[in-house]
Amino acid sequence: MLRLNRSLITDMNPSSHVSESFRSLRTYIRQLGLLKGPGGQVLLFTSAESGEGKTTILSNLAVSFVQDGKKVAVVDCNLRKPGLHSVFDVEGSQGLAAYLSGFEEAKDVLVYGSLANLAVIPAGVSTVSPPDLLGSERMAGLLTELKASFDLILLDSPQGVDYSDARILAPLSDGVVIVARHGRTKREALRKLKGLMEQTGVRILGIAMNQTK
Repeated sequence: MLRLNRSLITDMNPSSHVSESFRSLRTYIRQLGLLKGPGGQVLLFTSAESGEGKTTILSNLAVSFVQDGKKVAVVDCNLRKPGLHSVFDVEGSQGLAAYLSGFEEAKDVLVYGSLANLAVIPAGVSTVSPPDLLGSERMAGLLTELKASFDLILLDSPQGVDYSDARILAPLSDGVVIVARHGRTKREALRKLKGLMEQTGVRILGIAMNQTK
C-alpha cells in the first residue's frame, strides 16, 4: 500500500506555493496537447547529473495529475540507483527488474495505495545490465500495456550524460522532461544532454528548474 512521505508536498500541502508550481508545470504539459489523443502518454524524466531532484519532481507532478483526475503510473527505470520506492514507501526488492527478466507479469509489480488512480512500479533488484533490460521487447510491451489502462506514464531514469539508459527509453516516450538544479547544474552538461536527447528523435518538452527561489 502506498504511504506518501514528506517529499510529496503536493499531497502534504496542496495549497503551498511549491504545489502551485507543480500545477503550473502540469498546465504547461497539458497545453502541449500530450493528453488529448487516445491512449496513455509516456513522459521520460532525466537530468544531466545525479542529485538534480528528478525523482521528487516526477513524484509531485504525478500526484498533481492525479488531483486533476488523471490515472497515472510511475515507473522507476533507474535500475542503478532506485528512488521511487522510498518516496512512496513501498517494498523495493521486486518490481521492474523482475518483470523485465521474465519472473513477473505487469499486474504483479504494480502497487496501488491510498491515493486513488496512482500506481507505482519500483525498480527492483537485478544483476543484469540495465541497458539490456530497458532495451528489451518486454519494456516496450510493458508501456503498451500501461497505456491501455493509464492516462499518463512517468518514467524515472538515471542521469542521461553518464548512462545510456535515458537514450534507450527516449524512443519509447512521447516526450522528455529534463530536470536541472538551480545553482548546481552546469550549462555545458545541459547542452550535452540536450544534444544526446535530440539524437534519439524524442520531443524535448523543456527543462524543469529545481530549487529556485
